[in-house]
Amino acid sequence: MASLHSPAPVSDPSPLDVRVTGPDIALSDGDLRRLFPGSSLTGVRLDRLREWPRAVVTLGDDIVAVATCRKSEGEMRVPDIGIDIPAMEAGYAAACRCSERDVINTLLDAVELASIAGGCRRVIVSPPRVSAGFLERRGYVRVNERCAGGWIEKSLA
Repeated sequence: MASLHSPAPVSDPSPLDVRVTGPDIALSDGDLRRLFPGSSLTGVRLDRLREWPRAVVTLGDDIVAVATCRKSEGEMRVPDIGIDIPAMEAGYAAACRCSERDVINTLLDAVELASIAGGCRRVIVSPPRVSAGFLERRGYVRVNERCAGGWIEKSLA
């Protein structure tokens, strides 16, 4: 039987956009404080965020994730990852239909693609605040060092 009511049109979700930027395009102080809250915005991290190339994920005009990246000896090093998804009440996440994991996947996809394009054999990342299982399913392995802390890495070869 045909419905008397047409379903409401579903608007296209806003896409997550990825850009690679350098020191010539500054991140605002507000974005930096939002992406790296509290004491996580150290002087050393701030210097890297200002001077190193970055992968930046945006949702509309808002930056929702950033990662600093630098190629070194056939590896892509990613010491800084900041993520802040707007609240559902703001309407952004609902418009995007994206979760924090969608944003992290988009960011890591961009970093991994840049690594492959740059001829890197592996990606070394300071782990973002997500479950280890989620990152393991992406192929990352946790490495723990007593003196240097820990990181995750993925072989691209």
